[in-house]
Amino acid sequence: MSAPNGVAAALLAANEAFYDAFDSGDIDAMAALWAASHPVACLHPGAAPIMGRDAVLASWRSILSASTRPAIQCLQPQALVFDEAGLVVCVEALATGRLMASNLFALERGAWRMVHHHSGPLNAPLPATPDEQRTS
Repeated sequence: MSAPNGVAAALLAANEAFYDAFDSGDIDAMAALWAASHPVACLHPGAAPIMGRDAVLASWRSILSASTRPAIQCLQPQALVFDEAGLVVCVEALATGRLMASNLFALERGAWRMVHHHSGPLNAPLPATPDEQRTS
């Protein structure tokens, strides 16, 4: 389902705030992005699923406090909105390679809050973006 521009823009802004919190190592900002009244889950690359808000935030606290936290750039985010849920699929660019991520959000008190993050290896080439097609 295509989203009205304002709804999709708000969803993409919430997704961007997630990566900003990661990049800055801000656990308070990260915690504020995760839903408080919906069930949540997280699948970090190569790790077992993490269920529940407390466990998910503990995993982020550990990652964000690490001195070796990688820099991640969110590329090609695509937003899909389904009533009170939204999905952003994107590429996570790291110095060591690229991952695919899906970030699921739910509306909570009028704001998009993350309920699921899944990031894993990218094993297939990405289709060219319109910008890449023009420069080829």
